[in-house]
Amino acid sequence: MSETLNLDLNYYEHPRGTGIREADCRRSILHWQLPVEQVALVCVDVWSEHYIQTHVERTTSITFDRIVPVQEAFRRMGALVVHGPSPDCARKYPEWLEEEVDEPQARKGDWPPADFRGKEGEYAGFARPHTERTEEFNRIIRDRRIVPEAAPRRDDRVVANGEALHRLLQRRGVLFLFYMGFAANMCVPFRDYGMRAMKDRGYEVILLEDCTTAIEVEDTADDLLLSQACKIDAALTIGYTLQSADLLAVCREV
Repeated sequence: MSETLNLDLNYYEHPRGTGIREADCRRSILHWQLPVEQVALVCVDVWSEHYIQTHVERTTSITFDRIVPVQEAFRRMGALVVHGPSPDCARKYPEWLEEEVDEPQARKGDWPPADFRGKEGEYAGFARPHTERTEEFNRIIRDRRIVPEAAPRRDDRVVANGEALHRLLQRRGVLFLFYMGFAANMCVPFRDYGMRAMKDRGYEVILLEDCTTAIEVEDTADDLLLSQACKIDAALTIGYTLQSADLLAVCREV
């Protein structure tokens, strides 16, 4: 039995030259052998409820069909499984690493002005328009939890911010992070424990392409264009991508 994951990862070559075309940034494969003890699975916002009905319909299917099997595969290998369900949701779980959570640092300096940051006073006219929250919207935000079938098990851990995740990974000696969850264009890349922040901390990140989806808009909903673009961007500007079936096949060899 192998103690390493032998993976073929997707990425986009970005030629370093002049006169090239955008079409020259081609999808390529890189083979890595990753020690099991140096990998972790990061599950972002796998919520049981969402206020966008069409989005939650896709996420529910992805969660049951793909996310849960990957979680179980990592647990069987003894690899670390981490849940990042947003700070308010993380506190609902006994696996939450409460002792690891630092208070957010105060914003340094006085620029931009506080009124500008809050779009108040003379800057109120620059605030983005929004509709009032309904009672049901507020209930979902307040009561949402991780889908029970994808919730923390056994030795899983729950984090509320990037510093907590970083300290956990440091203790465990983890260097390679497999990401899945929602949404591909919001929390997965942009949380402070998301792909971009952890890449900036020096970790290698791998997005499981079929274990995520974006929140689409009027112009993209029919063809899920934002979902596709986010997966391409992950392989171009952040790290690497992989299909869950390919990962599961390798996990079964460990």
